[in-house]
Amino acid sequence: MMQQFVDREYEIKALRRAFESDKAEMIVVYGRRRVGKTALILKSVGGFRYLYFLVDERSEGENLAEFRKKVAELLGDDVIGRSDLDWVELFRLLGERGKGVIVIDELPYLVEGNPAFPSLLQKAWDLHLQNSRVKLVLVGSSIGMMERLLGHKSPLYGRRTMQLDVKPLKYWHVGEFLKGYSPEDLLRVYGVTDGIPAYLRQFDERLPFWENVERLFTRKESPLYTEAEFLLRQEFREPARYFSILKAIALGKTSFGEIVNFTGFDRGTVSRYLDNLARIRVIRKVHPAFEPEKRRNLRYEFANNYFRFWFRFVYPNRERIEREFYGEVLEEVKANFDHYMGRVFERTAADFLWIKFAFERGGRWWSKSEEIDFVGVKDGIAYFFEAKWGTLSYREAVGILKNLEEKAENVRTRTEERKLGLVARAVEGRKMLEEKGFIVFEIGDLFSV
Repeated sequence: MMQQFVDREYEIKALRRAFESDKAEMIVVYGRRRVGKTALILKSVGGFRYLYFLVDERSEGENLAEFRKKVAELLGDDVIGRSDLDWVELFRLLGERGKGVIVIDELPYLVEGNPAFPSLLQKAWDLHLQNSRVKLVLVGSSIGMMERLLGHKSPLYGRRTMQLDVKPLKYWHVGEFLKGYSPEDLLRVYGVTDGIPAYLRQFDERLPFWENVERLFTRKESPLYTEAEFLLRQEFREPARYFSILKAIALGKTSFGEIVNFTGFDRGTVSRYLDNLARIRVIRKVHPAFEPEKRRNLRYEFANNYFRFWFRFVYPNRERIEREFYGEVLEEVKANFDHYMGRVFERTAADFLWIKFAFERGGRWWSKSEEIDFVGVKDGIAYFFEAKWGTLSYREAVGILKNLEEKAENVRTRTEERKLGLVARAVEGRKMLEEKGFIVFEIGDLFSV
């Protein structure tokens, strides 16, 4: 069970420091669903006196009644559970009767049921909690709503003492869930799950990668078959147009004009929907490194490999999956998967290079007709890398590096010294290339971090 806390040491230490402080704390914890927020909180409160309250989609009155029972248990006072005390009065009692950690998980459900709830929290904090030793932890999966609660227009603005944006794990942590998998299969798993602990725990390392894919994604009963649709419906009341836009991006339509043309929606609608998708981190907006950030250079890409895989392979095959053509769907995924992994590997290589070199600045570069997978600058040296999901012969590697050298002439890094490199699953003649001054990494190196 410790797997769910992989790479959470920093967050746990930060939370426990706050819980040990001698003053009141308002801590905001947010991140996409399934990323492990609840597990993180429950791990962090170990040894402390705490109340954990999970809000659900019941009415506000039913949630309030449940909260009264939780407060009664924490304070050892059964009368509270049978009372009609409101939210502010309950927080008053918590503030008056000593220290403790109060966790409200999935706060957005309360806000949806009562838009005035942030104002009630403000009142409770200002009148009863801020001078106590209570640690109030507000947790939410609706990133948009949680960030609005932190914004200057929110009643809670300026009151938080700490915030934690819980991100997915990095590719190099996948092996801690699947210790028996090869580096190639670990990257394939990352390519379909991203770093979401809840998804990684569902992989069975006793089964080959493709058996896990069929079991988890491409059957009607698969646990991750409807997950993307569920997550988007949680965020958007009418997700149909969002699905069309995401399908366009999954098929390689990454510029604004390409998305407009593919969907047939008007430009204003596409712009607004893209902003909404970026806000909840399903997609991200990317500009070429070392170039002015202009609208015509902007590209849209998935911020998460799970959504990218789902919209590339699951969403277009839903009818066949419903008709139980499982074998045919899996064969289509297999036939196109190496091409799909190309982009996954590029982003994985970029994460590796950032860690390896600690660049001052960097990223993918492109122009109208050319692209370089990664360009980074450090100590006055510009590094240019191509990333290839494949085994390269010596001749292929030389050709790629020669082409890279020509493209590098067009990148305005404002540095004089340049170094060229290659990241691939395997490279024949690696030693000879390194002797010629090239930087070469293979898949095993990516897991050395």
